Amino acid sequence: VVHRYRVVVGKTEKPSPTVTSEITDINLNPNWTLPASITKNEIAAHMRKDPTYLSRMHMQVYDDHNIVVDPSSVDWSVGKTPNAVVRQEPGPWNALGQLKINMPNSYAVYMHDTNQKGLLSEDYRFDSHGCARVENVRDLAAWLLQATPSWDRAKIDASISTGERQTVKLARTIPVAWIYLTGWMTRDGVIH
Repeated sequence: VVHRYRVVVGKTEKPSPTVTSEITDINLNPNWTLPASITKNEIAAHMRKDPTYLSRMHMQVYDDHNIVVDPSSVDWSVGKTPNAVVRQEPGPWNALGQLKINMPNSYAVYMHDTNQKGLLSEDYRFDSHGCARVENVRDLAAWLLQATPSWDRAKIDASISTGERQTVKLARTIPVAWIYLTGWMTRDGVIH
């Protein structure tokens, strides 16, 4: 074990999958393109209650040609999948935080920072849509980038502070596996 990080993983109704992949790159100041299921089941409900929700959350709506459209032109009706893509702009408000670790897989999950750091100090840490929010994710990114010339924690921090989106490709991919292991304590007080 080189490092340990607390994580927040998928809710029980949207669990993080067990997956094996390879980490390919890291996004600094990422935007977040919401999955259609979140747009249909959560964003649409917010928009029906509060038409200013998207602007308050720094989100924009795009059509099939990646052109920004007026949210009021979208049908946010119950049970309907809106014919639009919702994207949250980079910044401290972004649900992905300021760093995303890409690991292409069929579940479209990844590791990322969070704009809700308090979730990482909770005992119950099942509060995502399947991705993994990682504590001290910049330290993890620096470790992942150690073989990539000129990238270290200071450069990561400096690049994030510019607010500009940037993708850093790893010099070599790094294998990753998400697994679940049950912990238990024996009568002698030893945790396994």
